[in-house]
Amino acid sequence: MKALSKGQHRWGFVCGQISVLEGRLMSYDFFMNLGSIEKPEDVLHRLQETTLREFMVPGAETWEDWSTIIDNYVHAQIYELKKACPSPEITDVFLLSEDYVNLKRAINGKNPLFPKNIFTESRLAEIASANPSLFPEVIRPAITAICNPAGVQSENPLITDIVLDGSYLRHYLDLISQLDCPLLKDWSELRILSKLIVVLWRALKAGHNLKMFQQYLLPIEPFNHLVGELCSINELRSWGGVIPGIVGDIWRECLDLSEDEQIPKFEQMTSDLLTNYVKHAKLQTMGPERVGSFCWGMHVEAFNLKLLISGKLNGLPSAMLKDRIRQTYV
Repeated sequence: MKALSKGQHRWGFVCGQISVLEGRLMSYDFFMNLGSIEKPEDVLHRLQETTLREFMVPGAETWEDWSTIIDNYVHAQIYELKKACPSPEITDVFLLSEDYVNLKRAINGKNPLFPKNIFTESRLAEIASANPSLFPEVIRPAITAICNPAGVQSENPLITDIVLDGSYLRHYLDLISQLDCPLLKDWSELRILSKLIVVLWRALKAGHNLKMFQQYLLPIEPFNHLVGELCSINELRSWGGVIPGIVGDIWRECLDLSEDEQIPKFEQMTSDLLTNYVKHAKLQTMGPERVGSFCWGMHVEAFNLKLLISGKLNGLPSAMLKDRIRQTYV
Protein backbone atom coordinates (compact mmCIF):
# COMPACT_ATOMS: atom_id res chain seq x y z
CA MET A 1 0.00 0.00 0.00
CA LYS A 2 1.31 3.43 -0.94
CA ALA A 3 2.14 5.96 1.79
CA LEU A 4 -0.04 8.99 2.44
CA SER A 5 1.19 12.27 0.97
CA LYS A 6 2.71 14.83 3.34
CA GLY A 7 3.01 18.59 3.58
CA GLN A 8 -0.26 19.23 1.76
CA HIS A 9 -1.09 22.40 3.69
CA ARG A 10 -3.50 23.75 1.08
CA TRP A 11 -5.80 20.82 1.92
CA GLY A 12 -5.95 21.80 5.59
CA PHE A 13 -9.27 23.67 5.50
CA VAL A 14 -11.29 21.01 3.71
CA CYS A 15 -9.76 18.25 5.84
CA GLY A 16 -10.82 20.21 8.91
CA GLN A 17 -14.37 20.10 7.62
CA ILE A 18 -14.07 16.37 7.05
CA SER A 19 -12.86 15.74 10.59
CA VAL A 20 -16.26 17.04 11.72
CA LEU A 21 -18.28 15.26 9.02
CA GLU A 22 -16.66 11.89 9.75
CA GLY A 23 -18.35 11.94 13.14
CA ARG A 24 -21.73 12.03 11.40
CA LEU A 25 -21.19 9.00 9.18
CA MET A 26 -23.25 5.92 10.03
CA SER A 27 -21.33 2.93 11.34
CA TYR A 28 -21.50 -0.73 10.34
CA ASP A 29 -23.14 -1.56 13.69
CA PHE A 30 -25.78 1.11 13.02
CA PHE A 31 -26.68 -0.52 9.71
CA MET A 32 -26.74 -4.01 11.24
CA ASN A 33 -29.13 -2.76 13.93
CA LEU A 34 -31.23 -1.01 11.30
CA GLY A 35 -31.38 -4.26 9.33
CA SER A 36 -32.80 -6.04 12.39
CA ILE A 37 -35.84 -3.75 12.54
CA GLU A 38 -38.74 -5.52 10.90
CA LYS A 39 -41.29 -2.78 10.17
CA PRO A 40 -40.43 -0.35 7.33
CA GLU A 41 -42.06 2.55 9.19
CA ASP A 42 -39.80 1.91 12.20
CA VAL A 43 -36.72 1.91 9.94
CA LEU A 44 -37.74 5.24 8.41
CA HIS A 45 -38.47 6.68 11.87
CA ARG A 46 -34.99 5.61 13.04
CA LEU A 47 -33.43 7.47 10.11
CA GLN A 48 -34.95 10.69 11.39
CA GLU A 49 -32.32 10.55 14.15
CA THR A 50 -29.47 10.72 11.62
CA THR A 51 -28.05 13.51 9.42
CA LEU A 52 -30.39 12.27 6.70
CA ARG A 53 -33.24 14.06 8.46
CA GLU A 54 -32.11 17.39 7.00
CA PHE A 55 -32.99 16.10 3.54
CA MET A 56 -36.25 14.35 4.32
CA VAL A 57 -39.46 15.67 2.82
CA PRO A 58 -43.01 15.28 4.18
CA GLY A 59 -44.93 12.37 2.74
CA ALA A 60 -41.90 10.37 1.54
CA GLU A 61 -43.16 6.80 1.31
CA THR A 62 -42.05 5.17 -1.93
CA TRP A 63 -38.65 3.81 -2.90
CA GLU A 64 -38.34 6.59 -5.49
CA ASP A 65 -38.89 9.20 -2.77
CA TRP A 66 -36.20 7.75 -0.56
CA SER A 67 -33.74 7.15 -3.37
CA THR A 68 -33.99 10.84 -4.27
CA ILE A 69 -33.54 11.87 -0.64
CA ILE A 70 -30.37 9.78 -0.34
CA ASP A 71 -28.98 11.06 -3.64
CA ASN A 72 -29.60 14.66 -2.55
CA TYR A 73 -27.97 13.95 0.82
CA VAL A 74 -24.77 12.60 -0.73
CA HIS A 75 -24.59 15.16 -3.53
CA ALA A 76 -25.01 18.11 -1.18
CA GLN A 77 -22.19 17.04 1.12
CA ILE A 78 -19.73 16.22 -1.64
CA TYR A 79 -20.55 19.39 -3.57
CA GLU A 80 -19.94 21.51 -0.46
CA LEU A 81 -16.55 19.86 -0.04
CA LYS A 82 -15.76 20.62 -3.66
CA LYS A 83 -16.05 24.34 -2.94
CA ALA A 84 -13.28 24.04 -0.34
CA CYS A 85 -11.01 21.68 -2.30
CA PRO A 86 -7.84 23.13 -3.87
CA SER A 87 -8.20 20.48 -6.61
CA PRO A 88 -11.84 19.66 -7.42
CA GLU A 89 -10.98 16.47 -9.31
CA ILE A 90 -11.21 14.40 -6.12
CA THR A 91 -14.84 15.38 -5.52
CA ASP A 92 -15.72 15.36 -9.23
CA VAL A 93 -14.82 11.66 -9.27
CA PHE A 94 -17.58 10.93 -6.77
CA LEU A 95 -20.16 13.02 -8.63
CA LEU A 96 -19.18 11.55 -11.99
CA SER A 97 -21.82 8.81 -12.08
CA GLU A 98 -24.52 11.51 -11.87
CA ASP A 99 -22.85 13.42 -14.71
CA TYR A 100 -23.00 10.33 -16.91
CA VAL A 101 -26.68 9.71 -16.13
CA ASN A 102 -27.33 13.28 -17.28
CA LEU A 103 -25.16 12.75 -20.36
CA LYS A 104 -27.04 9.61 -21.38
CA ARG A 105 -30.34 11.40 -20.94
CA ALA A 106 -29.08 14.27 -23.11
CA ILE A 107 -28.10 11.81 -25.83
CA ASN A 108 -31.64 10.42 -25.66
CA GLY A 109 -33.17 13.90 -25.81
CA LYS A 110 -34.21 13.99 -22.14
CA ASN A 111 -33.67 16.56 -19.40
CA PRO A 112 -31.01 16.06 -16.69
CA LEU A 113 -31.99 14.00 -13.66
CA PHE A 114 -29.23 15.19 -11.30
CA PRO A 115 -27.65 18.58 -10.53
CA LYS A 116 -25.12 19.42 -13.24
CA ASN A 117 -21.42 19.32 -12.36
CA ILE A 118 -18.68 18.56 -14.90
CA PHE A 119 -21.16 18.42 -17.77
CA THR A 120 -22.68 21.88 -17.55
CA GLU A 121 -25.85 23.07 -19.25
CA SER A 122 -23.84 24.25 -22.25
CA ARG A 123 -21.94 20.94 -22.51
CA LEU A 124 -25.17 18.96 -22.47
CA ALA A 125 -26.72 21.32 -25.03
CA GLU A 126 -23.85 20.50 -27.38
CA ILE A 127 -25.06 16.91 -27.43
CA ALA A 128 -28.33 18.00 -29.04
CA SER A 129 -26.36 19.63 -31.85
CA ALA A 130 -24.05 16.59 -32.16
CA ASN A 131 -21.02 18.79 -31.52
CA PRO A 132 -19.24 17.80 -28.27
CA SER A 133 -16.06 19.64 -29.28
CA LEU A 134 -15.50 21.07 -25.80
CA PHE A 135 -15.85 17.77 -23.93
CA PRO A 136 -12.69 16.48 -22.22
CA GLU A 137 -10.22 15.02 -24.70
CA VAL A 138 -10.13 11.71 -22.86
CA ILE A 139 -13.76 11.00 -23.81
CA ARG A 140 -14.42 13.31 -26.78
CA PRO A 141 -13.90 10.81 -29.64
CA ALA A 142 -16.22 8.25 -28.04
CA ILE A 143 -18.93 10.80 -27.24
CA THR A 144 -18.70 12.25 -30.75
CA ALA A 145 -19.37 8.81 -32.21
CA ILE A 146 -22.62 8.25 -30.31
CA CYS A 147 -24.15 11.75 -30.16
CA ASN A 148 -24.85 11.55 -33.89
CA PRO A 149 -28.32 9.96 -34.32
CA ALA A 150 -27.00 8.05 -37.35
CA GLY A 151 -23.92 6.81 -35.45
CA VAL A 152 -22.91 3.25 -34.65
CA GLN A 153 -25.46 3.00 -31.82
CA SER A 154 -28.30 3.23 -34.36
CA GLU A 155 -27.54 -0.41 -35.23
CA ASN A 156 -27.65 -1.56 -31.62
CA PRO A 157 -28.77 0.67 -28.70
CA LEU A 158 -26.57 -1.38 -26.35
CA ILE A 159 -23.54 0.29 -27.94
CA THR A 160 -24.50 3.60 -26.30
CA ASP A 161 -24.35 1.99 -22.85
CA ILE A 162 -21.02 0.31 -23.59
CA VAL A 163 -19.44 3.52 -24.91
CA LEU A 164 -20.68 5.49 -21.91
CA ASP A 165 -19.40 2.83 -19.49
CA GLY A 166 -15.99 2.99 -21.11
CA SER A 167 -16.00 6.79 -21.14
CA TYR A 168 -16.99 6.93 -17.48
CA LEU A 169 -14.22 4.57 -16.40
CA ARG A 170 -11.62 6.34 -18.56
CA HIS A 171 -12.75 9.74 -17.26
CA TYR A 172 -12.60 8.45 -13.66
CA LEU A 173 -8.98 7.36 -14.01
CA ASP A 174 -8.07 10.60 -15.76
CA LEU A 175 -9.45 12.75 -12.93
CA ILE A 176 -7.55 10.74 -10.31
CA SER A 177 -4.32 10.95 -12.34
CA GLN A 178 -4.50 14.76 -12.21
CA LEU A 179 -4.07 14.63 -8.42
CA ASP A 180 -0.64 12.99 -8.65
CA CYS A 181 -1.41 10.88 -5.58
CA PRO A 182 -0.02 7.29 -5.64
CA LEU A 183 -2.41 5.88 -3.03
CA LEU A 184 -5.50 7.22 -4.79
CA LYS A 185 -4.15 6.03 -8.14
CA ASP A 186 -3.73 2.47 -6.85
CA TRP A 187 -7.13 2.59 -5.14
CA SER A 188 -8.88 3.87 -8.28
CA GLU A 189 -7.29 1.16 -10.42
CA LEU A 190 -8.58 -1.48 -8.01
CA ARG A 191 -12.04 0.04 -8.27
CA ILE A 192 -11.99 0.26 -12.06
CA LEU A 193 -10.70 -3.30 -12.35
CA SER A 194 -13.58 -4.59 -10.22
CA LYS A 195 -16.13 -2.55 -12.21
CA LEU A 196 -14.75 -3.80 -15.53
CA ILE A 197 -15.08 -7.38 -14.35
CA VAL A 198 -18.70 -6.79 -13.31
CA VAL A 199 -19.56 -5.16 -16.67
CA LEU A 200 -18.11 -8.08 -18.64
CA TRP A 201 -19.46 -10.70 -16.24
CA ARG A 202 -23.01 -9.38 -16.55
CA ALA A 203 -22.62 -9.17 -20.32
CA LEU A 204 -21.46 -12.79 -20.56
CA LYS A 205 -24.33 -13.99 -18.35
CA ALA A 206 -26.77 -12.06 -20.58
CA GLY A 207 -25.41 -13.81 -23.67
CA HIS A 208 -23.88 -10.72 -25.30
CA ASN A 209 -20.94 -10.91 -27.67
CA LEU A 210 -17.96 -9.74 -25.62
CA LYS A 211 -16.05 -8.71 -28.74
CA MET A 212 -18.52 -5.84 -29.03
CA PHE A 213 -17.57 -4.78 -25.50
CA GLN A 214 -13.89 -4.94 -26.34
CA GLN A 215 -14.49 -2.74 -29.38
CA TYR A 216 -16.56 -0.02 -27.70
CA LEU A 217 -15.41 -0.14 -24.06
CA LEU A 218 -11.71 0.45 -24.71
CA PRO A 219 -9.26 2.10 -24.43
CA ILE A 220 -8.98 2.02 -20.65
CA GLU A 221 -5.32 1.98 -19.68
CA PRO A 222 -3.84 0.00 -17.98
CA PHE A 223 -6.55 -2.63 -18.57
CA ASN A 224 -6.65 -2.92 -22.37
CA HIS A 225 -4.78 -6.24 -22.47
CA LEU A 226 -6.81 -7.74 -19.60
CA VAL A 227 -10.13 -6.75 -21.17
CA GLY A 228 -8.97 -8.19 -24.49
CA GLU A 229 -8.12 -11.49 -22.81
CA LEU A 230 -11.40 -11.72 -20.91
CA CYS A 231 -13.40 -10.88 -24.03
CA SER A 232 -11.71 -13.72 -25.89
CA ILE A 233 -12.71 -16.30 -23.24
CA ASN A 234 -16.31 -17.48 -23.31
CA GLU A 235 -15.86 -20.08 -20.57
CA LEU A 236 -16.38 -18.17 -17.33
CA ARG A 237 -14.28 -20.45 -15.14
CA SER A 238 -11.29 -19.81 -17.35
CA TRP A 239 -11.33 -16.15 -16.29
CA GLY A 240 -9.75 -17.23 -13.01
CA GLY A 241 -6.37 -17.64 -14.69
CA VAL A 242 -6.49 -14.09 -16.08
CA ILE A 243 -7.87 -11.80 -13.34
CA PRO A 244 -4.87 -10.65 -11.27
CA GLY A 245 -4.11 -10.21 -7.58
CA ILE A 246 -6.52 -10.01 -4.69
CA VAL A 247 -9.40 -9.10 -7.01
CA GLY A 248 -8.79 -12.40 -8.79
CA ASP A 249 -8.83 -14.21 -5.43
CA ILE A 250 -12.19 -12.62 -4.58
CA TRP A 251 -13.57 -13.50 -8.02
CA ARG A 252 -12.60 -17.17 -7.66
CA GLU A 253 -14.18 -17.32 -4.20
CA CYS A 254 -17.43 -15.83 -5.48
CA LEU A 255 -17.59 -18.17 -8.46
CA ASP A 256 -18.24 -21.06 -6.06
CA LEU A 257 -21.46 -19.45 -4.84
CA SER A 258 -24.91 -19.91 -6.35
CA GLU A 259 -25.29 -18.09 -9.66
CA ASP A 260 -27.63 -15.44 -8.23
CA GLU A 261 -25.17 -14.64 -5.45
CA GLN A 262 -21.94 -14.49 -7.45
CA ILE A 263 -21.95 -10.91 -8.74
CA PRO A 264 -23.61 -9.26 -5.70
CA LYS A 265 -21.10 -10.94 -3.36
CA PHE A 266 -18.19 -9.97 -5.63
CA GLU A 267 -19.36 -6.35 -5.57
CA GLN A 268 -19.72 -6.46 -1.79
CA MET A 269 -16.30 -8.01 -1.20
CA THR A 270 -14.49 -5.65 -3.56
CA SER A 271 -16.28 -2.70 -1.93
CA ASP A 272 -15.03 -3.91 1.46
CA LEU A 273 -11.53 -4.27 0.00
CA LEU A 274 -11.62 -0.68 -1.24
CA THR A 275 -12.92 0.58 2.11
CA ASN A 276 -10.17 -1.16 4.06
CA TYR A 277 -7.60 0.17 1.59
CA VAL A 278 -8.38 3.80 2.40
CA LYS A 279 -9.39 3.60 6.06
CA HIS A 280 -5.96 4.64 7.28
CA ALA A 281 -6.39 7.97 5.43
CA LYS A 282 -8.35 9.09 8.50
CA LEU A 283 -4.92 9.53 10.09
CA GLN A 284 -3.98 12.14 7.51
CA THR A 285 -4.23 15.73 8.71
CA MET A 286 -4.06 17.35 5.27
CA GLY A 287 -4.20 15.81 1.81
CA PRO A 288 -6.44 14.63 -1.04
CA GLU A 289 -6.48 11.07 0.32
CA ARG A 290 -8.52 12.22 3.33
CA VAL A 291 -11.09 13.84 1.03
CA GLY A 292 -11.31 10.89 -1.34
CA SER A 293 -11.62 8.41 1.51
CA PHE A 294 -14.46 10.35 3.11
CA CYS A 295 -16.29 10.64 -0.22
CA TRP A 296 -15.95 6.88 -0.68
CA GLY A 297 -17.39 6.47 2.82
CA MET A 298 -20.38 8.54 1.72
CA HIS A 299 -20.74 6.33 -1.36
CA VAL A 300 -20.84 3.18 0.79
CA GLU A 301 -23.24 4.81 3.22
CA ALA A 302 -25.63 5.62 0.36
CA PHE A 303 -25.48 2.02 -0.86
CA ASN A 304 -26.29 0.62 2.58
CA LEU A 305 -29.16 3.06 3.05
CA LYS A 306 -30.69 2.19 -0.32
CA LEU A 307 -30.19 -1.53 0.32
CA LEU A 308 -32.02 -1.48 3.63
CA ILE A 309 -34.81 0.93 2.70
CA SER A 310 -35.56 -0.84 -0.57
CA GLY A 311 -35.35 -4.24 1.10
CA LYS A 312 -37.66 -3.29 3.97
CA LEU A 313 -40.21 -1.65 1.66
CA ASN A 314 -40.24 -4.83 -0.43
CA GLY A 315 -40.50 -7.17 2.54
CA LEU A 316 -37.13 -8.92 2.12
CA PRO A 317 -35.86 -11.01 5.06
CA SER A 318 -33.68 -9.18 7.56
CA ALA A 319 -31.01 -11.89 7.45
CA MET A 320 -30.63 -11.49 3.68
CA LEU A 321 -30.31 -7.73 3.93
CA LYS A 322 -27.81 -7.83 6.80
CA ASP A 323 -25.65 -10.27 4.87
CA ARG A 324 -25.32 -7.71 2.06
CA ILE A 325 -24.43 -4.67 4.17
CA ARG A 326 -21.04 -3.33 3.15
CA GLN A 327 -18.20 -2.43 5.49
CA THR A 328 -18.29 1.26 6.39
CA TYR A 329 -15.58 3.89 6.60
CA VAL A 330 -16.20 4.50 10.33
